[in-house]
Formats: sequence, structure tokens, C-alpha cells
Amino acid sequence: MKVSSLPLRYSGWMTRDVVLSLGLIMAGIVALTVFGMSRVEFTVTAATSRTIATQLLRQTLLPLVLVATAGLVSSDLSRGYYRSWFSRPVSPPLFYLQRWIIAGAAVLAYVPAVSLAIATRSGAIRVSGDHLAKAGLLYLLLGGTVFLLSTLTRRDWLLAALLYGTEVVLHFIQRSGAGLGAVGRLVYAILPPYHVASIERPVPAGSDLWAALGWGVGLVLAALAVLRWRPLGSGGRA
Repeated sequence: MKVSSLPLRYSGWMTRDVVLSLGLIMAGIVALTVFGMSRVEFTVTAATSRTIATQLLRQTLLPLVLVATAGLVSSDLSRGYYRSWFSRPVSPPLFYLQRWIIAGAAVLAYVPAVSLAIATRSGAIRVSGDHLAKAGLLYLLLGGTVFLLSTLTRRDWLLAALLYGTEVVLHFIQRSGAGLGAVGRLVYAILPPYHVASIERPVPAGSDLWAALGWGVGLVLAALAVLRWRPLGSGGRA
């Protein structure tokens, strides 16, 4: 691959866009967390800090992943921006992969930022490796789904959210012992295992971990394959 096809020249602009969109949202949440912690009247211990972080991440990580990846490719296709981006010899798959990775780095940075906000009251920064691992898994699975769907439709984040909700509900029904039925079992079997990235669950291990990683990597590779072999703007995507 020629050096000229690498999208590194755009990395600074991509980072700036992430900071001015997703970054501002995360900064707002962190600021509100600092304000809220300044108002609590109980002693914040290490265990309490983890509980607060878990609950905050449970409520905010999923929408942040959707914000980070929504319209990743589809917004450029619908607005025709891709004609400008690729007027130079730049690889479209690498261009959008770089954008996806930068947004993912921002999502991961949000986890220690939350810990830092809580530490303003607890007095000690405790970044949970479990929280980081599950944030990474969620981004890989759900962010990978949005990435793939974004190469095909402008309703990428909405469809990804529906797939996520469907899989989580089916998993809950299965664990409760209620029957899913033939159709439910089939749908559950073909959906990515989003439930393993739940912030309240233990970090998956063994076959569960490999299945999650395989699904996530497969989704990203599928998105790159569409970008590589399907001409941009074809099929009514532009």
C-alpha cells in the first residue's frame, strides 16, 4: 500500500471533530458528576466509588457509543463529502477505520474521566480495569455494528440500537427460563452477544470472550469489506 493512501493527514481534523462533538458531551457529564459529588453528604469509600462509577457508566456508555459512531460513513455519503475526502489518493476503508478508532479512544478515555470526577470527593482515583474492558467490548460490538450499518443506511445508529435491545431482551428471557420459541432462538443465535458487554456483568472469559471478540472484529472487517469493494455513492447511499 502506498504511503499516500494512508489517511494520517486527516487524523488531526478527525480528533478535533470528536473533541468538539462527543468530547463536549462527555465533558458535560463529567462536570455534572463533579457537581453532584460535591453535594453528597455521605462518606465516599472505594466500594462506594465503584458503585457510583458502575451506575453512571451503565446509564451513559451506550448512548455515548451511539453518538460516537452514528453516521460514521453514511453522513459523508448522504452529504457528498466523500467526493472531497477521496479526491486525493486516500484509502476509504483506512480513512473510516481511523475515524472509528479515534472515536473509540475517546469512549475509553471517558472511563478514567468518570473516575477522576468521583475522586474529587473520594480523594483517590481508582480506574477499574473491568470497566475499561467492558467499555471496549461495548464499543467493539455496538460500535462495530453501527460502523457496518453506516456503510449501508443512514439509519445506522437506530437499527443498531434496535438490534442491541432485541438481543438483550432475548438474553433476559432465556436466562429467566421462559421459552423463546423457534423464531426467538434463531434470532438470538444470529445476533451479536451484546449482553456480555453489560457494565454490571463480570468481564467475559473463555468462549464468551472469544465469541464477543470474534463478532466485534467480524463486524468491523465486514464494514471495511463493503468500503473496499462497493463503490462509494452506489446503491442510493449518496
